[in-house]
Amino acid sequence: MVSRAERTPFAAWWWTIDRLMLAALGAIMLGGIILSLAASPPVAARIGLDPFYFVDRHIMYLVPAIAVMLATSFLPPRQIRRIALVVFIVSFAFVVATLFFGAEVKGARRWIVLLGINIQPSEFLKPAFVILISWLFAESSSKSDVPATTLSLVLLLAVVGVLVLQPDFG
Repeated sequence: MVSRAERTPFAAWWWTIDRLMLAALGAIMLGGIILSLAASPPVAARIGLDPFYFVDRHIMYLVPAIAVMLATSFLPPRQIRRIALVVFIVSFAFVVATLFFGAEVKGARRWIVLLGINIQPSEFLKPAFVILISWLFAESSSKSDVPATTLSLVLLLAVVGVLVLQPDFG
C-alpha cells in the first residue's frame, strides 16, 4: 500500500483522489462493457458486421478515455480550469461549425468530421461548461464583484441556443 509519508506524485494522487468515485466509475465502465456484450451482437449480426464489432469499438474508445481520466486526475485545479476554458471555447466553436459544415443525419447536424474522425463537439462542451460555471460560482463566493449568476446565465443561453439549432435533443 502507499504510505502517507511518501512524497511521490502517485502517493499524493492516491491520498487526494476520491477512491469511492474511482471505483464507481470503474463499475460503470465494466457495466457498459457487459451491456455491450449483451445487446450489440444481435444488432451487429443484423447489419452484417462481426458480432463483437460494437463491443470492440466500445473498448477501443474506453482505453483512451481511461487514460485521459487518469491523466486529468493528476492535474491541479488551476490547470483543470485553464484546460476547461480552452476546451469550452474550442468545442463551442466546433458546435457552431457543425451548423454549417456538419453532416446531416435524420435532420440533425451534431457531428463534424476532423481528420477522418466523426466528433460530436457538444460532448466536450458539457463537462467544460460544468467546470467553468462551478469556477464562476466559487469565485463569486470569495469575490463579491464577480457577476457569476449573470455570466453563467449568458453562457447557458449561448450553449442551449446553439444546441437547439442542431435541432435533435437526443
